[in-house]
Amino acid sequence: MTDSEDIVYKETMVNAYKYGSADVNIVMKKIMSGYPELRSKAKEIQQILKRIVEEVNNLPREDIEKIVEEKYPESIVEETKERDYLPEIVNATHGKVKVRYPPEPSKHPHIGQMLSFCINHLIAERFEGKTVLRFDDTNPEKVQSEFYDSFREVLAWLDLQVDEEVLASDHMKLYYEKAKELILKNDAFICRCERDLFTQLRNEQKACKCNLENTVEFNLQLFEEILEGKYAPGEAVVRLRGDMKSPNSVMRDPVLLRLSNHTHCIQGDKYILWPMYDFESPIMEDLTKVTHILRSMEFGKMREELQKTIAKRLKLNVPEFMEYQRYNIIGAPTQGRVIRELVEEKIVTGWDDYRLVTYQALKRRGIQPQVFSEIIRRVGATKSSTNIDFSLIFSINRKIIEPKVKHYYFVENPIKISISNPKKKTVEIDLHPHNKELGSRKINVNDIIYLSGTDQEHLDINSVVRLKDLFNIQIQEKKSEKELVATIIGEEVNPNFPKLQWVSEPVEVEIIKPEMLYLNKRINKDSMKYIQGLGENNLTDLNIGEIVQLERFGYTKVNKINNQIKMNYIHG
Repeated sequence: MTDSEDIVYKETMVNAYKYGSADVNIVMKKIMSGYPELRSKAKEIQQILKRIVEEVNNLPREDIEKIVEEKYPESIVEETKERDYLPEIVNATHGKVKVRYPPEPSKHPHIGQMLSFCINHLIAERFEGKTVLRFDDTNPEKVQSEFYDSFREVLAWLDLQVDEEVLASDHMKLYYEKAKELILKNDAFICRCERDLFTQLRNEQKACKCNLENTVEFNLQLFEEILEGKYAPGEAVVRLRGDMKSPNSVMRDPVLLRLSNHTHCIQGDKYILWPMYDFESPIMEDLTKVTHILRSMEFGKMREELQKTIAKRLKLNVPEFMEYQRYNIIGAPTQGRVIRELVEEKIVTGWDDYRLVTYQALKRRGIQPQVFSEIIRRVGATKSSTNIDFSLIFSINRKIIEPKVKHYYFVENPIKISISNPKKKTVEIDLHPHNKELGSRKINVNDIIYLSGTDQEHLDINSVVRLKDLFNIQIQEKKSEKELVATIIGEEVNPNFPKLQWVSEPVEVEIIKPEMLYLNKRINKDSMKYIQGLGENNLTDLNIGEIVQLERFGYTKVNKINNQIKMNYIHG
């Protein structure tokens, strides 16, 4: 081997040792970041890497372990001091910490929210604290009843602790009490300015006449009239008496409550005056006794200042605020608004489309719930922008499922091989090369064998190939590109012969293979592929929802079993 090949081989072996099998993308990134002298030869390295990854992934697990532990022990030694993956947590008393999961039930959960939930859970777990699931459902135009259960489901699926559940919309009278308290203290007023004037004055940092002229008594009268239904949406709002000269525009007399005549999916038509999130949130934090708030940095210090101001004026408890940068998934949208638009415009088939990173899509695809907390442990909750590649999700998932999934044979774009000197037999093959507890399966072999079209390069006239776990054949005749004749020439294993996957007495298989929805920030119109092939007939014994490995193809999940087995591709 050359020096470059030595490096590629080492990093591939170590990657396979850690994650069950090697991943081209992950190893390539490791090489490019760890060996800057090889960056100028990236294309050459990529070709070497593809070849070595295929070789390594065909090795028995025990061989990989032996080689790595003997040749590269320094690469698998765990760091003695674990990097802290959580944000800085101040004023945390053991057993007294309380965090919250605060979804707005206006959409289904996606991976960004799931990762946030995991961070909150890990904080509570570290300090033996408690968690509260708080639905921020005080925007009647957006919330829908189906989404409440969706968030409950994802937290249960992720096995995240929930000690208390509360709906913000159940506490409307409390918001009215607090609004009235601010009005009595002359810290809030009723504004009846038209919206255009309202916006213009805020931009000019000038107070409106409602702020300047309304007395406390008049504001109280207007507030009662609002509650009695004497104003329509847009005709009056409750505003905080802030600081119109503040460089923070959020502090310029912000709206605390506004009118809406939409029917709320839970509360019905009982209320017409609804709190804004920045008013509702500090009141709910105090009510539920939350001690630490974790927020994405996109939330912003500007709104944090407003919420702290409201809390202090109402003499509410002010929790500790922690920030982290949002997670971006390369090639997939992570904003609920964008996902909703894709669903509504029918660019994707629904919230559970395999190409999305929603809870429904990831679960349906075959991603395991343990993956998300592990992502946090790997990449951390930092204030730096964090881009997560699908390869990280896949490598963690692969490590979780590989030890316990059954292995089967499958060939795509099949080529028919007629054996001129057939040896009809039944072979018994382990369902997992290293987990003998999974048992074995039997395959009948006769005079017809099918090979994968991806192995066409090995099937020239007179070529000799090894059929995995079976025997060696030599190609004698090519009737067409899809039909060949071969002869059995022995059963001894010869490392010089290409080792090919095969199928006998097959069943038809269709596999949906999702790929990145976005390429170069544009919708990838070729992001859903349908692969046709043949699988061994033992696949018919599987259960719907079962995950298996189709050797040399990848991990798949069973969706339908009849005269054609339908699966979806999870990852390689």
